[in-house]
Amino acid sequence: MSLSAQEINFAPVVDGGPHETTREARPSVLLSVHNEFSSVETVWRRFEKVADGFAFQTFDFLETWYEHIGSKADVDLQIVVAWGSKAKPLMILPLGIEKSGGLSKLSWLGGDLNDYNGPLLASNFQEHVAPGEFANLWEDIKAVLPAYDIAELMRQPAMVDGQANPFLELDTRLNASGAHMTSMGSDFDAYYDEKRNAKAKRHFRSRRKKLEEMGETVYVHPKSAKDIEASVEKLVELKSAALKAMGANDFLAKPGYADFYKALTLKSGSEGIAHVSHMEVAGDYVAGNWGLVHKGRFYYLLASYDGPKFGRYAPGVQALVETMKWAVGKGVETFDFTIGDERYKHEWCETKIDLHDHLSAATLKGHTTLIKTRMMLAAKRTIKQTPILWESFTKLRERFAAK
Repeated sequence: MSLSAQEINFAPVVDGGPHETTREARPSVLLSVHNEFSSVETVWRRFEKVADGFAFQTFDFLETWYEHIGSKADVDLQIVVAWGSKAKPLMILPLGIEKSGGLSKLSWLGGDLNDYNGPLLASNFQEHVAPGEFANLWEDIKAVLPAYDIAELMRQPAMVDGQANPFLELDTRLNASGAHMTSMGSDFDAYYDEKRNAKAKRHFRSRRKKLEEMGETVYVHPKSAKDIEASVEKLVELKSAALKAMGANDFLAKPGYADFYKALTLKSGSEGIAHVSHMEVAGDYVAGNWGLVHKGRFYYLLASYDGPKFGRYAPGVQALVETMKWAVGKGVETFDFTIGDERYKHEWCETKIDLHDHLSAATLKGHTTLIKTRMMLAAKRTIKQTPILWESFTKLRERFAAK
């Protein structure tokens, strides 16, 4: 259901030269706000096929997230569509307002499961909203949204596919973590030879041989619903145990999270956006991972392995290589390790992506929270981007977890 609509007309653009004339005003932009996925599904699904955007802003990903997580947190959907001429969408903003502890917060749908946030953008977006104009459009968007205390629009890359993310025209600060990705091309063997030195290749072959000596070693891409469900469940079980052992936040224990991974994978089947796979040795689950496949890009998001039984054979690397090889076979050229600055990513990736956070307050209560939040995020970034501090923090976290 559309909650509200407002037509926005931008002022004419005047070129700087003294002899130049005013150009024609840019086309008007119509805004509509929707609080149900059903009211925008047809438009969204059609738009995401041609728009610039990430897998995290696809309809299936966010509708499944809302069904299993967002609705349980009482997130009020505020899906904004900006329309251009001939009733064609220019932009979709998957937003929501969540109330917690007496504070209402505007944020991207998908919560902490989204490694990249941002809008879905039409290829001709800048023909309607030129660079430098988005701040004005954002004010108009806020005017058609319900009241909130604070906006936290986190983890935004500067580029949305091939075009600039307009949200970086607002006040932003660097996120505590960066993201990393690599271009594999169409020949995985050539890519692998370039990325791994002789020592790494030797260790990989040696460990693989030892696994094979234990029994038949296969990499499984489950097809049936039963097999997909079993693979996701085992991966979630191992990942949850690993997080607890590190003293890290076991987000998979939160209501709806494990169900989300299972539901999206089952909905995707063997050819949809979500993909799960795993390695087996003599019928035993060794290691696996879960990711998203969208527009020639694999998002590597959830991975774990059976450490107590197979950890000395580096099964995580074995599973990673198998997944990369499979992805290239599916036409994927970019393997995105997403957010996090773990050391192993530097061995594979040649591209680092800075992520940006936009925070702003709309009320006095929001301003108080904003000050605290910014201080906390600044401290977090300092710790994560200072190797000695991050190493000390992780060791201390593990020590507490062991007690």
